[in-house]
Amino acid sequence: LSPGGTNERAAMIELLLVGIGTGNPDHLTLQAIKALNGADLILIPRKGAAKADLAELRRTICADVLTNPMVRIADFDLPVRDAANPDYRRGVDDWHDAIAGVWKDTILAEIGQSGRVALLVWGDPSLYDSTLRIAGRVGESLPLRLTVIPGITSLQALTAAHAMPINQIG
Repeated sequence: LSPGGTNERAAMIELLLVGIGTGNPDHLTLQAIKALNGADLILIPRKGAAKADLAELRRTICADVLTNPMVRIADFDLPVRDAANPDYRRGVDDWHDAIAGVWKDTILAEIGQSGRVALLVWGDPSLYDSTLRIAGRVGESLPLRLTVIPGITSLQALTAAHAMPINQIG
């Protein structure tokens, strides 16, 4: 209870890491579509002119599945890792810190300290991706609840497309 005797919820961001598989809109799960439509804000990273098609594909996915007109979309420029840094690990840590800072600043500028924010992540956010580590950094400076929406992995898509089982008997 707050000092006034009311149940006020603390300001918090729910960060939805939404797996989008290979980027084929047909591979989105129903859970992913519901999460995107339940978001207040969807963040789309821009990775420079050479990779503009990645941001455009995310925008196409949103156009295909969003039915909630209240969902806002905001672009942000993704920092670039300093490939010249001789200490690879330190360079990646610095890069992840910079990305976390941009996420935080964009979230605060767009919706403040409360709301649901979605990021579309290739594949499954819990597998081979730095997104969870970056989200952890954001959570160090912003009240955050993290939700991971799994995506179809390329392994799943390939084995299904070729009607091949992943395992064998015995």
